[in-house]
Amino acid sequence: MAKKKASKKETKVESDEQLDLIDVAPENAKPIVAAARLYKKASSVRQAALADEVKYKHRIIELVKEAKLQPLEGGVIKFTYNGVTVSITPRDELVKVKDDKETE
Repeated sequence: MAKKKASKKETKVESDEQLDLIDVAPENAKPIVAAARLYKKASSVRQAALADEVKYKHRIIELVKEAKLQPLEGGVIKFTYNGVTVSITPRDELVKVKDDKETE
């Protein structure tokens, strides 16, 4: 029987798999990682805000449907109340809200 050397660790690498690189990083890795963490945090905040935006958009559409407003030519539903203009294109579920009191 052939005896294997116990001092070496066997490593099996599939053809589409890369071994982890050990201690290989650019000189400016620290600021890159700091920026990557900030990016990830901002991305998480944006994704949570997007989920809220979608929820509120569907609520607006639901309330407008309950109001049974007559669409304008082209199917757009639009009204202004207390300085806020709400415009909905039902086919695309596009909701636009403009508040005259806010500046962009």
